[in-house]
This record gives sequence, C-alpha cells and structure tokens, in this order.
Amino acid sequence: MFALSEDGSGSWNVRRAVPILVGLGALLRLWQYVGNPSLWMDELALANNLLTRPLGLLLGTPLADGQLAPPGFLIVSRALVVAFGSSEYALRLFPLLCSLVSLPLFGGLATRLLRPPAAILAVALFALSPGIAIYAAEGKQYATDVLVMLALTELTRWWLAAPGARRSLALAVGGVMGAFLSQPAVFVLAGLGAALALGVPRGDRRKLLAPMALWVTGAALSVVHARSQMTSGLRDYMHWFWREGFLPWPVTSLEDALWPLRALAGVFGSGLGYPWPWAYLALMACGLVSLFRRARLVALLLAGPIGVTLLAAGAQAYPFQLRLVSFLVPGFVLLLAEGAGLIAERAGHMVERAPGRVVLALVLLIVASPVAVSLVRSPPVWHLDEIRPVFAELQRRRQPGDAVYAYYPSWQAVRYYGPRYGLGFETVEVGACHPKDLHDYLRELDRYRGRRVWILFAFSAARLGERQAMTAYLDAIGVRRDAIVGPPTNRPGAISSRERIESRLRTGADLYDLTDPSRLASTAADRQSLPPAVQSSGIPRCVYGPVIPQVPTVAAGRAAL
Repeated sequence: MFALSEDGSGSWNVRRAVPILVGLGALLRLWQYVGNPSLWMDELALANNLLTRPLGLLLGTPLADGQLAPPGFLIVSRALVVAFGSSEYALRLFPLLCSLVSLPLFGGLATRLLRPPAAILAVALFALSPGIAIYAAEGKQYATDVLVMLALTELTRWWLAAPGARRSLALAVGGVMGAFLSQPAVFVLAGLGAALALGVPRGDRRKLLAPMALWVTGAALSVVHARSQMTSGLRDYMHWFWREGFLPWPVTSLEDALWPLRALAGVFGSGLGYPWPWAYLALMACGLVSLFRRARLVALLLAGPIGVTLLAAGAQAYPFQLRLVSFLVPGFVLLLAEGAGLIAERAGHMVERAPGRVVLALVLLIVASPVAVSLVRSPPVWHLDEIRPVFAELQRRRQPGDAVYAYYPSWQAVRYYGPRYGLGFETVEVGACHPKDLHDYLRELDRYRGRRVWILFAFSAARLGERQAMTAYLDAIGVRRDAIVGPPTNRPGAISSRERIESRLRTGADLYDLTDPSRLASTAADRQSLPPAVQSSGIPRCVYGPVIPQVPTVAAGRAAL
C-alpha cells in the first residue's frame, strides 16, 4: 500500500491505498445491508410513520411514536418506500446510499487535508470501523448526518481554494440543503461559519456575507421545524433519556467539570467501541495541535463543529452522546489520524532508517488494530434485538388454544413483523404501559389464569424491573414449559449509556402453563413482592412512553392500524 522513500519518511501510495480501503468499506456496508438484521425499536417507530403517513402529514405534524427526523430525510425515505415497498431493504436504502457516498468523500478529504500516512490511516478507520459502518443499514438519519457533515466540509474547503461568486452561491445553497437533510447540520454550519470568520482573510470575508446569511436562515428554519415536531412531553422524555449527554448543571465537583473530556472520549469508547478511548483522545489532541500549526484554518474547520456541539450540550440544548454525535466522527477520525501520523513519523526518525520505517508502520498498525480486532471478533451481520427468529419459532411451537401476550415495548415489532408470521394484533394481546405501579403488570397477567400463555418480550431493559417482576410472578403461579431465546446482541460499540447501565435483556418468548390450582392459589398480583431496587430508584416508569401510544387490547390494536 505504500513504498518507502529514500529519506526514510515513507512515500505512501495514497492513490492505490485509498480506493482499496474505500472498496473494502463499501463491501462491509453492503454485507451489513444484505444481511438484513431485524429493525430495532427506533427503526420500527420511524418506519411506521414512513409507511402509513402521506407526505403532508409527515412534514406538517409531529411524528408518531416519539420520533424526530429532518424533512429532507423524510421526503427521500417516503419516496423510496412508495417506490419499492415496505421491506427493510427499502426503509434502509437511503442510509445505505448516504453511507456509500460518504466513503469516497471522506477519502478525498483525508488525502487533501492530511499527510499520506495519516490519510491512509484515517480512511482505514472510517471505512472499516464497525461503529461507523453499521449506520449504512439502519433506517434512521445517522448516515445522512455523516454525509451532510462531509459534504459541507468539502464544500467549504472547495470555496476556500478559490473564493468567488459562483462558489459562494454553491456554498450558500449547500448549507441550506444540508440543514434540510440533517438536524445536527445546524452545529456543522455554526462550527464551519465560526472557522471561516476566524481564519479567512479580511478581503474574502465580504464574499461570505450572502452565504452566511443563507446558512443562518436555513439553520433557523431547521431549528423551528425540529421544535415544532416536539411536544413538551417528548422534550422532557428525551432530555431524561439522554441526560448523560448534557453537562451536569450546576457544576459541583471536579468530576462534573471534567464531563467535556469524558464526553469526547466517549465517542471513541462507547460510540466506536475502541478499547483505549483516552489514548485516542490524546492522539486527537496531538492531531489538533499539529494541524493548527501547519494548517490553522483546516484545524478550525475540523474542530469547529465539535466545539459548537459540545457547547450546545453544555447549554442543555443537544446531547453529546453516541449515535446523536455520529456526524462528528469524521472530524474525530481525521484529527486522530493526524496525531497518530505525527507520532509515528517522530518515532521513525528517532531510530536508524530501516528500523525507522518499521516503527512508522508499527505505530499506525497499533492505532488501527481495534478495527481489525473488532471485525474478527464480531463480523457482520450486527444486530440489536433480532425479533424475526423469535416470531418464526413462536409460530411454529404455538399450539391451538395458546394465548400470546406481548410485553408493551414489543408492540411495534408486533405491528410490523407480526403479520408475516400470523402473529398480528388479531392474535397477540399487547400489554399496557403502567407508570405508577408494577403490580398492574401482574394484574394483566391474571387474565391468563387457567390457560397456557406465551409471553413475548422484546426491547426490555433490566433496570426497569418490569420484566423481572412479571417473570417472578409467572414462575410463582405457573410452570414454564418452553422458552425461545433470541440471539445475543452483537452490535459494535454501545447503543446508549442507558442500555449499558440497564443491561438489555434478550428478546425471547416463554410458554407458561397456568392451570395448576395449587400454584395459582399460592399468591396474587397484589401480594407479589417486587424488585426492591426498582421501587426506590425514582426511575420514570414506561421508559418507552408516554410518547408512545398504548395498544393495551386486541380491539385497540386493530383500531391503531
């Protein structure tokens, strides 16, 4: 992939290496897409909007099921499902296309902004990191956010190369389109605008007045639209769910004051799944200093959106956490690669020529090693809650007369996947969400006394204690006759800090025989003890509601359709 030059610094064959890495990255994304993992809860919620709502309703009213998405993403995704149907492939086609286009765009940026060794490392990390590639097959807007970030950065770099009227017009239109396609483009535009204001010579600043005015207009309209899509209940719920992505306020301890560093390191650790997040953050800091010294404006362009988004998190306006900041990953990777390339070159120069070349390559390989290890340990197809095999096996094992009850977060899976397996709302009774008393879940289960019932669990979180309470009660009043356990989650990185803390429980279904009179008489819903930690934790019940409408009965389920 590279040929060493006579001076020992290495003449890296970027024109050969980058296309190879881009091609491998494309194959990785297609592998994930063709593998077709089951839609997880947020995908199912957004899919319902795209499949059931006309365009005017999609754009003009708040989305159902507590979802948020930019208008451009909704328009393109709706057009694709109208054209190609309701399959997972159609729902994920736009994210796949965005992710594939991002690869050569990132490769071009890396080769133009970084030295050859660092550029190749950056492209390798971006193309082959599972924590980035997974968004190519996720029916959400995260891959679009990454593409918009890259496109706006490249457009700004292109304008800087030769500022002029035509390029200024393209810069203005590109910014407005970016805000139309991506909600966090607001932070990208603010960061790039700040970098241009600080780094562009005075003579060229006047040429930026019109583009910046349109950027501000586009960003303002994007914010207004996003806020119009959020009810006060949804806003409060989202702030609670993503609370670890905000600066603790008021700041009362050193740990609180260090939150920005933890948030930045979390992009490498929780987001990308790299094993040494603080080491990568240190490399990124070295890269920022190095780039600032040799190309000040480039450093500002890469760091600007990161800084603005971090400020927004400090102002409690936008969480700096995991997939919500996936659009910043290109900047993180470019700065990281710059720092790693600098250290590799310095290490190589400290020894004799031949060993120096080995040291140079070795340092870069060590930095890239987590990607290789992750791919070997957990190759695609990656999934979170793989519900389809559970439905298929449940339909195969279910006997005439068996009831099927679905724990309330499972209702979106029942709505989308149930009809494929004869387990739609006409067959499955979906439980309600009970915010005040866990005993209400047990009272729901009492309706199945004297029968055999399959209990379907999907998207359940251990910390809530709901599933544990229900299972303990069923074990007391009945006998478990069969169990279906879905495959374990193998998604790279972490889905959210909430899920790490709550220890997601595996999707599955249990068959209970509730016909033994002695066991039925042993306890009752009101007398059953509950998980003590949950009763005193202050966790909001119904973590998937109240923004998600309830489908508590078969009749209500039919009406919801």
